[in-house]
Amino acid sequence: MPMKTSAGILQGANYDFTMQIPRSYQQSLIHEAIANYNSNSGGDILTQYFSDQYLQAWLYESNQQESQELSIQLASSAIVALFNFDGNTVLHTRRQEQLEIGQDSYYLLSLQPNIHTLELPAGRHRFLFLFLSPAIQSLVNEESIPAPFCQPPSGRLTISSRDQLMGLYQRELDGYIWRVKRQVLLLDIFFRTLSEAGVQYRREDMAVYHRDYQTLNMVKTYIAENIDKKLSIQHLAKRFGIQPTQLRRGYYKLFHQHLCDYVRDLRLDKARKLLTNTGIPVQEIAWEVGYESAAGFSRVFAHYYQHPPMDIRRI
Repeated sequence: MPMKTSAGILQGANYDFTMQIPRSYQQSLIHEAIANYNSNSGGDILTQYFSDQYLQAWLYESNQQESQELSIQLASSAIVALFNFDGNTVLHTRRQEQLEIGQDSYYLLSLQPNIHTLELPAGRHRFLFLFLSPAIQSLVNEESIPAPFCQPPSGRLTISSRDQLMGLYQRELDGYIWRVKRQVLLLDIFFRTLSEAGVQYRREDMAVYHRDYQTLNMVKTYIAENIDKKLSIQHLAKRFGIQPTQLRRGYYKLFHQHLCDYVRDLRLDKARKLLTNTGIPVQEIAWEVGYESAAGFSRVFAHYYQHPPMDIRRI
């Protein structure tokens, strides 16, 4: 999932997102997420991002004085759950097809890499994008989630589902306890939505999908447990007795993510958490997540989050 701009996956022609969050938005969720805000003559929009090893979530709130169009920039194909709390919107794809998204509804979409757009009429809008992590996406039978305009799985948000999602705005908990509760909340609503939509899963024995499953799964586990070590494809291939090309292609086919992207994502996510929750110097954080120099780490981090490490620490 791309994170090349501070605005997240959404871009607006008239918006230049900033981390200067107004006091009116200072709720606990803000302090537990990467948040960006902007205001212009067309209205206000607040973007919040948070993730764990299972999901990546983008939460958007906007108040439009006039109609606006935001682009959704995806660098790779993705299974997306879109929950629309308030307002109506229209999703346009690169093929100039459109899907009307009503209030209090959800949609499960299989989006291809490109720039899609959301058309937002004047008024209040609030919607949540949930992206499956590659590990979970590999367990879903993707054929049961068609492209957006082939009758995508969808439904109405029940009162209980809406109340559960609105639990994201709680003020009582923070820190690790809140992150665990938020993870459980999102996973529960996500899998309940998959069940309601009739999405099917692959067999637990993933070996039937790839002959190197056991080896590739061990590689994945090793990376997660040794993120501070040297993790080049050549090093991993030699350690697990597999050809580098076979490792690279097999990993992508099985987990729907390039191996080098998985390593980078784990490193930068751990770095973000250390920046947010500790006072460890940037140089030490760079070493802790497997970078040899603070300069190299800072360059990659700034490109990924569109803010240097110290800016993230100040949020």
